Amino acid sequence: MKGIWKAIAYFVLYFGVTMILQMLLSIVFMAIGAANGLNEEPLIMEFANNNILGMTVISSILTVLVLYLVFKLRKKQVKQEWKLNQFKVKNVVFASMIAFSFSFLFALCTYNVSMENSLMISKSVDFYNERVPLFGTIMMVVNLLVIAPIAEEIALRGIVYTRVEKTTNAVTAIIVSSILFGVMHVIAGGIVLAIGAALMALVFGYIFYKFKSLWVCIIAHAIANLPDFILYNKPDISGGIFWGVVIFFVCVFIAGVFVIQKTTQNDKA
Repeated sequence: MKGIWKAIAYFVLYFGVTMILQMLLSIVFMAIGAANGLNEEPLIMEFANNNILGMTVISSILTVLVLYLVFKLRKKQVKQEWKLNQFKVKNVVFASMIAFSFSFLFALCTYNVSMENSLMISKSVDFYNERVPLFGTIMMVVNLLVIAPIAEEIALRGIVYTRVEKTTNAVTAIIVSSILFGVMHVIAGGIVLAIGAALMALVFGYIFYKFKSLWVCIIAHAIANLPDFILYNKPDISGGIFWGVVIFFVCVFIAGVFVIQKTTQNDKA
């Protein structure tokens, strides 16, 4: 149990620092709004909300730096502790295959579910694009495909998973890190996104267990975020097309897991 409590403590540190930073950044942006002539509170709040994408990017980067400093101050070997190990390209391909297919299936199942945080991010993207063409879109791409995968995988797999596995086993580590990953997404999108994130984290945990490299998880996580872009404009996917796509990605996921099982068994032999 010691490893689990230590993992939860690190998660609280990660989540707490992120929330505190976002609150401080929100105050900063409200002050900027007021300094630019916004006198009414609703307008100041709207200005801060329009900058939520920027706040998310900044807070994620700073939180990773805090985690890095904590490990350095405790004289830990970050590369070894977080399992930033070398990897084979084929492993990334197989991991990305199952991550993308599972993520796309979840995206299809929640196709018409509105998530408040997603709406706020979309509004923030439009806000930045109006000021500098494509700036908001570029920021969203960088956040979803680079910053978020790195920050979340370091926290949940690199730290939480490894702490739990040291004193228990891989199955417990996967479950604990997945539950916490889901909890982290409650604020972002409510119970639906939290459940989806927890299920998605089971896949990431499986990938981490099989390939022993956080880099593989980070890349797979980035690929798993791609459906957000593919389905961003809500293309018409209904009827036969819907079920055809579902069956296709179910088959891809099963095939990917089968190949990973065979590949890792051959590597151990």
